Amino acid sequence: MRGATNLALILAVPGLAAVASASTAVPASAVPASVLSASAVPVAGGAHASARLLALEGQLPGPVANCPDGQGAAPPATTPWAQRALSFSSVWGQTEGAGVTVAVIDSGVDENPQFGDRVAEGPDLAASAAAIPAGADCVGHGTAVASIIAAAPQPGVAFSGVAPQARVLSIKITNSETIPSGVTASAIRAAVSLGANVINLSLADANTPALQSAVQFAQVHNVVVVAAAGNDNANGSKGPFYPAAYPGVLSVGAVGPDGALAQFSDTSTPVTVTAPGVNVTSAYPGSFPHAYSLEDNGTSFATAFVSGVAALVRAAHPGLSASQVVTRIAATADGRAGPGTGQGMVNPVQAVTAVLPEDKAAGIADRHVLVNRPAPPDIRARTNALAITGGAFGLAVAAIAAATVIPAARRRRWRTGSG
Repeated sequence: MRGATNLALILAVPGLAAVASASTAVPASAVPASVLSASAVPVAGGAHASARLLALEGQLPGPVANCPDGQGAAPPATTPWAQRALSFSSVWGQTEGAGVTVAVIDSGVDENPQFGDRVAEGPDLAASAAAIPAGADCVGHGTAVASIIAAAPQPGVAFSGVAPQARVLSIKITNSETIPSGVTASAIRAAVSLGANVINLSLADANTPALQSAVQFAQVHNVVVVAAAGNDNANGSKGPFYPAAYPGVLSVGAVGPDGALAQFSDTSTPVTVTAPGVNVTSAYPGSFPHAYSLEDNGTSFATAFVSGVAALVRAAHPGLSASQVVTRIAATADGRAGPGTGQGMVNPVQAVTAVLPEDKAAGIADRHVLVNRPAPPDIRARTNALAITGGAFGLAVAAIAAATVIPAARRRRWRTGSG
């Protein structure tokens, strides 16, 4: 099971240089031309995109022996703090993300009953490795991210993802904790062409024209791009990290159970919102039910929560453009909690139900859902990754503030336990 700081896709990046300088390049030619062709790109969610996704669906690979090292833990006995803090299940009566496809560009996704048949395997762009089946997750990271986004409730399991009816499109780009150069851009274009509505990028890559062009390609095709703001670490690696730092990207920082910015959450990358990223629970390769990790740390996992919220919003408000989805999620967050927190903790309930000025102009009625949220436990005794540090927010703050109409009384209140 993963420990506190052992991942590197932004995972817990051992350094942007290590990620960007991986020796094995995966050219665009590794992806079928029909997938990368701009002329083949449908309106996200279009009929022929759905047909392509259905053709990719199949039984997910199971965990490979000794890959990753260790086995998953038993599922948590009680609902994890992040799930309680975000209270996203409160809006499942209105939306569970059905009809939305979230592309997870990562290390693959292994089988878990909480995924059901909602994971489609896209192109495997990872460098070949002996004895590793196509699509199998030999890092555990992609499985974790996908589960936070879309794991459905399962009897006897107190963990679930944000959007339990969303489909996941898995595009595997690595079999290790580094990313081959050039592969992220190819994967983004493949995700768009295969009909993704949201792209989750829990990684950092080099700032290149190809990567920036791929992100812009996704945005032009009405796809919400969600990316990790990045993790600073002991060797001095700091941001800004890409693609999170590109304009229009929904950039995510990590906070702990007391609402404070995690010490590792990068403050040089512009941050849009934050989400839980300290000691969070996820699925993990292993033989079910011993197929969970209970102490994940990193902006990767915070990013997955926000991608799930984006799926809920896209399902509830299908007429919104990708940029409007980003604006709505920022405008309905809980408010800045210090430098590096952007517009604050993402608020799934308000993101789905809030009526913004443009909604009122269109005659949409107030659909607020009021939720009594229990205070999450204070687990600082188990982590030293809690501190408020500096940062910046790259969107037009004045415009966001003008759009926010959430009464202060409806905001969540973070309370610190006595432990």
